[in-house]
Amino acid sequence: MVNAATKRLFALALATFWSAGCGDTTPDLPPDDASFVDVPDATTSPDASADLPPDVSPAVCPGGAGCPCSEDGECDDGDPCTTNQTCPAGTCTAGSPVCEDGNVCTADACDASGACSHTPHSGFCEDGDPCTEVDVCAATVCTPGKPRACDDGNGCTTDVCQTGIGCVYLATTATCVDANACTFAGQCHLGHCVDGTPKPCDDGSVCTWDTCMPETGCTSFAVPLASACTDSVHGGRCWTAVAQALTWHDARVACRVWGGELAAVRSLPDNTFVRGLATDKCGANGTWIGVSDHAQEGHWRWSDGVHSAFSNWSDGEPNNAGGSTTNDGEDFGEMGSDGRWNDVSGTATEPCFVCARPLAIHCDDPKGCETGAQCQAGTCLPATATASCDDGNACTADACTSGQGCSHTAMPEQSSCGVGTCASGICTATSLPGKEASSCAAILAASAATPTDGIYTIDPDGSGPIAAFATWCDMHSDGGGWTLAMKVSGSDGQFAYGGDAWLKAKAFGTGNLDDQAAVLPSAWALPVNAVRIGLHDGGVWRWLSLAVQAPAFQAIFADGKPVTTTAGLPAWEALLTSGSLQPHCQMEGFNISTNSTSLRIGIQGNNESDCNTVDSWIGLGATSNVCGMTDKPTAGDMACYGADNGDRAITASGAIFVR
Repeated sequence: MVNAATKRLFALALATFWSAGCGDTTPDLPPDDASFVDVPDATTSPDASADLPPDVSPAVCPGGAGCPCSEDGECDDGDPCTTNQTCPAGTCTAGSPVCEDGNVCTADACDASGACSHTPHSGFCEDGDPCTEVDVCAATVCTPGKPRACDDGNGCTTDVCQTGIGCVYLATTATCVDANACTFAGQCHLGHCVDGTPKPCDDGSVCTWDTCMPETGCTSFAVPLASACTDSVHGGRCWTAVAQALTWHDARVACRVWGGELAAVRSLPDNTFVRGLATDKCGANGTWIGVSDHAQEGHWRWSDGVHSAFSNWSDGEPNNAGGSTTNDGEDFGEMGSDGRWNDVSGTATEPCFVCARPLAIHCDDPKGCETGAQCQAGTCLPATATASCDDGNACTADACTSGQGCSHTAMPEQSSCGVGTCASGICTATSLPGKEASSCAAILAASAATPTDGIYTIDPDGSGPIAAFATWCDMHSDGGGWTLAMKVSGSDGQFAYGGDAWLKAKAFGTGNLDDQAAVLPSAWALPVNAVRIGLHDGGVWRWLSLAVQAPAFQAIFADGKPVTTTAGLPAWEALLTSGSLQPHCQMEGFNISTNSTSLRIGIQGNNESDCNTVDSWIGLGATSNVCGMTDKPTAGDMACYGADNGDRAITASGAIFVR
């Protein structure tokens, strides 16, 4: 017997055949024989399509897309323009077009008989090569368009297009120009142009102030007479504030007429000073300062050409509002009433500006025998007095020879020098045993005339356990009466922060003023009201006096507690030929210690506000690991990462006097 499912499929096939137009509309069905076909009465039974999925029309099943199936062979929608129907999960898939040739430059079509046609068409296409663009169809072929431009506008990259990859930008090491007329050509590094070395702007005259602006290059200004600074003196410069509403450029012209430049603010003390000067003159208003990135966007430089890493921008500034990396926006610096900076348009006006210039200088001929010459309007006026060659040493014969300058010839050995005799050009005081003075200050106080600088024998405790010893006395500097206590070698580890020289009463070395290390009994045996330190750099001693009170010099360091001083950055930098320090923090005094550096005497700086991560210092008794240098030097100057006068690694000798 034929099962019910077979009967239903047979009936469905017949219905499909007749619905396609074959035969009349009333098919001849077999006799009503229950043994042959079991078809329910149409008036009492459900339609034969009830067993099909609800979304499938009986006109396309079996074989159509979505029809039930058990194998791939049951799937054929009868369309000659489709192929490759399958039965992946009991349901027939839709067929694939038989006429698709995969060519983007043809329009594919299929007629009722299944015949294919491929009509060429024009228009844009993609040839698959990332190094061409605007590809077009031509004669059924996708033809490459123009080569892709790979210029990133960066002179420090080589721009190429690699097939299958696209644009590639390769960093070079070529020279480059950063639009700064104050530097030589820079060097490309990691795809960026690094500024070249500064161009020298020295015109050879001591009577001109040589400066540089990135837009125009070197410029020289005449140095005025010393009497010309009737305004304010700060940090070795003459300053003035002007209450006049001008643009930045016009304010700069006015400063040049005055003999200077718009003020360069190189440190926090400078910033505080400038704000106070402007407030006194103009009230709590904005004021122009001499910083600009007009020459190259994002490269902020000072009008006087002197580099400084210090900045004090307000939060979110500078933001170049209204501009871009190539177009002018806000390129000029103004200081607000709170001392913070903002970038402003060149068309804006501020009601105030501050100018600065070098202090007037003398222009004496170092090989001449006259002095008092001063600069005026860029030229050197004649000298007004005979040069003094007195070096304050009674054991030298001082003279001046025209064209050669001063000379100092040692007097014969054992020559009298007033308070003693000369030995190797040094006056050594003589005294009776047991009658020595307690200090150099005591010798000065007991003398009718100022004694010469030199070696003297002192005995700080009289008949006590400390024996009399010879030491250098400075009788002239800063009031005189200074007693040598210590000589520091910057390459000697015993003068590091934790070294015995700062803490133990152990004498060694001589009392001569030279570069040889020494600790004298005056370091622990004399009461202290002031300390005078010196650094020997470039063959010259330079000095700084600091007020501090202690039972003895070494007692300052016994507990390690910091003792703050207020000499200021310029005074510390003046201890060296060209001292350098970062602009922030600037902690100074005795026992100054941070995470990276500890100093017995000195000043520390940083390029950030975090004073625990300093990268620069000037002083004596250092233990430091900044700038790639570990533990040494123990005296001198170390600076990197934006120090105001550039990187430094100076190992110096030092001397410490007490009074």
